[in-house]
Amino acid sequence: MNTDGLTVSNRLGRIRALLSGLTGPLSNGELHAWANLGNAEGMPREVFQLIDGLDSSQPRRPDAPGDILESPVDLAARLAETDEDGALHRLISIVSTTLAYRTPGRYDEVKAKDVFGSLLYLLGHDTRWWTTTDAPAWNPVTRHVFDAVVVGVGNGIIVTVLAFDED
Repeated sequence: MNTDGLTVSNRLGRIRALLSGLTGPLSNGELHAWANLGNAEGMPREVFQLIDGLDSSQPRRPDAPGDILESPVDLAARLAETDEDGALHRLISIVSTTLAYRTPGRYDEVKAKDVFGSLLYLLGHDTRWWTTTDAPAWNPVTRHVFDAVVVGVGNGIIVTVLAFDED
């Protein structure tokens, strides 16, 4: 149990409820959010399985990025560790605007800040964060034209937010 009295199970339930409104179609793409039990060592395997499960239903397209994920090791090499502020900024960005045309996203910035501020609190201050988007660089992880993933690991929980879009 943590100092605020929440068990890992309670935290996980609250995080899942918090993220429940994110997943679904968005513009020409989709937005996904998952929360599962796990740690930093197991994170690449967990996140790879989530992305691979979505991506395997997509046919290989000749105009799609050619550098497709092959393994958890490949995913880990594409993730850049970031701090809490960087993670919060990227989470708000990929939820409040679409990737291809920068049109309004699932939530406006105010709601996104509220949701992800609560997420950061529930994961805790010692959470480690990774992303594939660190402007101007981008490390694709799907077969889609545009994608972005942010992963946080804290208090025994892995949170993954993935957006992808087409132009």
